[in-house]
Amino acid sequence: MKKSILILLFTLPLFCLGQKKVKLLKKPVAWSYQIASKSALPEGFKNYSIHINTDLDPMSFWAEIDWRMQYPNIDRHEKERLLRLAKQDTINKWSDTHMAMPYPKYIRDSSPDFTITLTTDQFSVDNLNTDIDFGNQESLLGEINISANLLVKTSEGVELLNEDIRYFIDDANGPTTSLRWKHFIVNPSFKLKFKMTKKREKRKKLLTKRVKKFEADILQYFIVEAGRILKDNYQTQTLDAFSSLFGVKSKDCNALNDASDIAKTAINSLSAFSRKKRKTLNEVKPDLEYARDYFTDKLTRTTDPTIQNALNANLATILLLLGDTESAKFQIQNIPEIHELKTKTIWEGSFTYYLQGITDALALKEQYGNRVTIYEY
Repeated sequence: MKKSILILLFTLPLFCLGQKKVKLLKKPVAWSYQIASKSALPEGFKNYSIHINTDLDPMSFWAEIDWRMQYPNIDRHEKERLLRLAKQDTINKWSDTHMAMPYPKYIRDSSPDFTITLTTDQFSVDNLNTDIDFGNQESLLGEINISANLLVKTSEGVELLNEDIRYFIDDANGPTTSLRWKHFIVNPSFKLKFKMTKKREKRKKLLTKRVKKFEADILQYFIVEAGRILKDNYQTQTLDAFSSLFGVKSKDCNALNDASDIAKTAINSLSAFSRKKRKTLNEVKPDLEYARDYFTDKLTRTTDPTIQNALNANLATILLLLGDTESAKFQIQNIPEIHELKTKTIWEGSFTYYLQGITDALALKEQYGNRVTIYEY
């Protein structure tokens, strides 16, 4: 009996140690990417103009009601004139914010070297579904069909850019043109009317009328997309990226923490405010390679899943900066949380927050390919 108690006393500390939760140390890092433009405007071009040709209403249904209530005693014709000016002012503000070329290199002028024109089509609701399961939020109602055209021409009429823009609904499962029952869940009045309406054409008219109330959102979407396309084609962009190097809160992991600190210092020095502390990618490359080799070796010798996840995340960040995108993708795919980022939030732990930063940086590299380089100040 005494022998059994003695064995239990000796084994208990080892058991408790094995069950002790690993606490990660976060060491945030940030850097920037420079994205080269696809093409360049002709040499010497400076003046330009922007035209928005649209029948889409830039003022939402409730915004217009609110505007009218502010001017209750104005003459009807004067009120309509002021309303048209207010709507045009909204379009001008959106185009100034999203489509304007960088000043002072380019200046908006009435005698332009080139003209930017955005033209929108009329929208329609097509492919109306006759077999709707109103108990299923994913049930398809129909398809929204509307597009716009972005045209850039010289003053002599030479086309420099001609690109169509399709409108997509921002859905949790990705951009879509499908109108589903869940998109109208916050409008019980519409849902009731739609259910009670049986005839196909009346349903289509009702759905079209409801979608029409979102014209302002659709127009703003086209203007934002037009601006994105213009930047992608004619401007060098700088986009920020972030991640974290992870250590472990334990005296037994000093070497791991030292390697994380070395990598953190190296990465953050790429964008240091102090010129003396700022370094180039080539200058910090030896430190990143040292950390990469250490984490790779450590990964083969640890069985703790939390530490394995931390090492995989560290390697993904370092490999990404070293230009080995495919290996970075491989490392991050070994982390279980990477497959749940859409359902997990920052409140569930900052580890997933930093994983999101790595995946965003990887997506950036995949989207722009060789046009992306580490921005060096």
